[in-house]
Amino acid sequence: MQTGHTTVMRNLFSFVCGLFSGLLYVLVHIVLLLDRLICGLYALPLWPALASLVRGIGRRRVVCATVVFVPILAVPGALLTQSGTMVYANGCPLGLVENPDTLTAAVNAIEQSASSLAGTDYTLPIEIETRTLRAPASQFLTETELSDDLIAASGELDTLSVISVGGEQAGVCRTDDDAQALLDRIKAQYTTAADENTDFLQDVRVDHVVAQTSLTDDLGALYNELAPRLDVTSTRAVTYTETIPYETITQENDQLDQTYRATLQAGSAGEAVVTAEIQTVDGQEHGRTILERTVLSEATDEIIEIGTRNIGIGTGEFDLPVYGYTFTSGFKWRWGKLHSGVDLAVAEGTPIYAADNGKVIVAEDSGNGYGNYIILDHQNGFKTLYGHNSELLVSVGDIVAKGDKIALSGNTGNSTGPHLHFEVHVNDEKVDPQQYLALA
Repeated sequence: MQTGHTTVMRNLFSFVCGLFSGLLYVLVHIVLLLDRLICGLYALPLWPALASLVRGIGRRRVVCATVVFVPILAVPGALLTQSGTMVYANGCPLGLVENPDTLTAAVNAIEQSASSLAGTDYTLPIEIETRTLRAPASQFLTETELSDDLIAASGELDTLSVISVGGEQAGVCRTDDDAQALLDRIKAQYTTAADENTDFLQDVRVDHVVAQTSLTDDLGALYNELAPRLDVTSTRAVTYTETIPYETITQENDQLDQTYRATLQAGSAGEAVVTAEIQTVDGQEHGRTILERTVLSEATDEIIEIGTRNIGIGTGEFDLPVYGYTFTSGFKWRWGKLHSGVDLAVAEGTPIYAADNGKVIVAEDSGNGYGNYIILDHQNGFKTLYGHNSELLVSVGDIVAKGDKIALSGNTGNSTGPHLHFEVHVNDEKVDPQQYLALA
């Protein structure tokens, strides 16, 4: 800070010397004019006494010069300068300020800033003194300039860069360059040279705070702490070739069996050139905006013809075999043996329907617990059984469609009342029908 004082004094000295040189030039001419005037007065007969006095003064040119020079120098000096306050830090001059309020404001701002970052009250470690001094207005320091000088004089303060995430302090760097390099390093994990509008998903700020340099964080440790907390967002323009998938159109032919399937027209994919903007978070795509799409070739639909004439092949999905029922028993162990189906109580003579397309492989009186029963083979691994019927409406070898009426409910066989006993077999293993039907 001695350098700042030297500059101030050198500028002041240059100003005074320049002023003195100009005034001295004027003074010489004034003295010569006075000399002529005095000589003229000396020759006046009406003023002998006055002439004698003036002649005596005129002989003392130093006195005359002093009388002329002092007012000429003092008056402009008073007009071109103003009263100010010279600030000293630990006995060394810092510079001039217009009034003590500038010094007070600068000190308060520095101490409040340092206290905020440190978390404790901070006092500038400087002995500050002031002295009134006149100087040109151009020599006065602003509050900012004085603050910079006080910070430098402290020996322990600097303007630090504080990184905050979501409004909370996350780290302290020595300079803006350090803070920016740290944040750029985090962004570089997930971005490439092609990425644009790179930013953080969180609200990240870098603020300037005057504080002790000892509060600065180690950059390596700060990187390890911040990198997992921040998500990097960016956009990237890409151009790529896109395959246009073809549609498959199915044409049904009820004159052909269910097993018939033929390709009438082969399908082929199309191609398009796409320009898109990809939005990423931590390098992973989170959105895509199509900017332009140019079709190079259209897709050709595939046309498939299938037969729909029922030959007893099931769809794999079952309809209810009876309506208006009361669910009386499920697939479970009872009376010491497995009840391998569900019992749906209905009035005798209620229509029973095929749960799916199938071929009748059993249609007879069982001679045992099932009474009059039917088994349909759906030719896809499934079979269904319908028991206790009063009348069978189909015969072995018949092909039935889903929903066809195949029997009337009854109370034949081992039955405690009119109902339908319904079973589902998968690869000849009895399973719970409620896996395939919603029964209530």
